[in-house]
Amino acid sequence: MTPCSHRRRVGAHRLGDRPVTGAVDLSYAGSMRVAFVTTDDPSVTDEDVDRPAHERAFAAADIDLEYRSWTMAADWDAYDLVVIRSPWDYPERTVDFLAWLRSVEHLPTLMNPAPLISWNLDKRYLAELDHAGVPTVPTGFADSLRRVDALLGAQADRSRPGGSSGEVVVKPTISAGSRNTGRFAVDDPAARALAELILGAGGTVMIQPAIASVAERGEVGVIVFDGEISHAIVKAPILDVGGTLLGGSYREAITAADPTPAQREATMAAVDVVASIAAHKRWLSDDEPLLYGRYDLVSLNDGTEALLEAELFEPSFFLDTDPDSPARFVEAVRRRAIAVAERR
Repeated sequence: MTPCSHRRRVGAHRLGDRPVTGAVDLSYAGSMRVAFVTTDDPSVTDEDVDRPAHERAFAAADIDLEYRSWTMAADWDAYDLVVIRSPWDYPERTVDFLAWLRSVEHLPTLMNPAPLISWNLDKRYLAELDHAGVPTVPTGFADSLRRVDALLGAQADRSRPGGSSGEVVVKPTISAGSRNTGRFAVDDPAARALAELILGAGGTVMIQPAIASVAERGEVGVIVFDGEISHAIVKAPILDVGGTLLGGSYREAITAADPTPAQREATMAAVDVVASIAAHKRWLSDDEPLLYGRYDLVSLNDGTEALLEAELFEPSFFLDTDPDSPARFVEAVRRRAIAVAERR
């Protein structure tokens, strides 16, 4: 069975082509304990915009929610579910974080699965999704300056598919929060300099055309809980030409969005392919969706909705943009914890 041939049975797990709305059943919780995995770096955790909504929603459901750092010793087996939410220092501590993932890989309560997270934290996964048929933003990867020069030269020589504007985005394959990420004119020496900086730090460089629609309208993030579309947001553009940030600092401007049918279709196509890959690699059973994920989409020049990124272990959900979304996530967690307990 290849990833392309396997199709997850999504009918039982999502409610259709619209976000779920209204009340959900939170009547059963028992003495449920849930751990959210974060980091011990307050400069990072202070940016967690979802935490207040999470805490209110889990308290309302009478579920004990605890935030625990992946860097600190913990009895992870004591929890009904361990949900990786905000370990946002992993780009600076990748080796340690991967070692921690291996140490908890045996936990059936860990969501999402550790091997999938190890795969997802390096954006070279985009090549695998592209190969499996998911429309993605054209991306080249480089482990040497020679390869960087070839990619930049190819971008300069021809107009590539995907709404190329004569500009490129350069970033490391392992990063969060637009760290070491820049948007440049394709012939700007600063693009090569940033790539050299990334390589010098032991990273892999990824180079993408700067998509015109992102600079004009931003990107759409579609949040999926337990195989169901929950809600969506628009992230305003943050990268300015020349490798700087718009406004001079990293500030995400987020607004609620109603995804188009094409965006819903693109999201669920990506969800299905990720599930197929996960089942093929035995990270998940055939009929089990990921607990959560955010799928960031951009519109190419030909109208195609393309995947920019699939955040499958540490995405912000921007729960404050949809008043029903915190309860929907609690319900997804509750269902998954019960399902895991029944299998143990």
